[in-house]
Amino acid sequence: MTYLRSVLFESGSVSCQLATLEAAEPGWSPRYRVQGPRLLLPLTQRFECRLGSDAFVCDPAAALWLSPDGPYQLKHPTAGQRSVVLTLAEDLAPSGRVYLPLGSQLLLRRCLQAHALRAIDALEMQEHLAGLIQSARPPDRPAARIHRAVERARDYIAAAPERSDTLDEIARAVHCSAFHLARRFRVHTGTSLHGLRNQLRMTLALDRLREGERSISALAADLGFASHAHFTVAFRRAFGMAPSQMRTNLEAHRLH
Repeated sequence: MTYLRSVLFESGSVSCQLATLEAAEPGWSPRYRVQGPRLLLPLTQRFECRLGSDAFVCDPAAALWLSPDGPYQLKHPTAGQRSVVLTLAEDLAPSGRVYLPLGSQLLLRRCLQAHALRAIDALEMQEHLAGLIQSARPPDRPAARIHRAVERARDYIAAAPERSDTLDEIARAVHCSAFHLARRFRVHTGTSLHGLRNQLRMTLALDRLREGERSISALAADLGFASHAHFTVAFRRAFGMAPSQMRTNLEAHRLH
């Protein structure tokens, strides 16, 4: 797989890069093995990862830990997928996918914003990255076994979070009982189907606002909300401010 890489920050304990996939890779990649512990933070689009016997979806609501101890494979259905990649000097977590809360998504984009404007010093950037790493640490309890219907549902939602599918429609798409899917999805992900879809929509909104989106109504429609007001209520509930205020806070030149 070929990536365009841009170094955002580098120190003795952590390096931070922006990686952009040049071409789609619809099949599984060769088996890779990282030289040091890495944390991948997807910014856009979803992809699949295979670790050992488990295959699962990675999307902007997740973070992916990779360890030198475990070879992995990736499958990217679309070109242009972007991730922030942190390479760590200290091994902090086993390989696997973990949930990344919305607050961490916002912190990540504020780091990108500050870097683009050259408005952050080394100590502040390191502290922000340390906060991101801590928020992405897996829980102490053993990871739940991969549930195939849950993974299919996650992939279905992440492929097009702007769709307004009902529970019945999602369940039919992944060949599962609606109530069984709703229960298992919450058990395995810690959130609801609606919660995942809303988080993916909010992360897309953050990127659009950071790039200077002028029309909140157009953004609301593109993300699948019924109206400007519906989007604003959801956004304010997630971030504590209106989309227009967040745009003022985040607006910057696009990061190349």
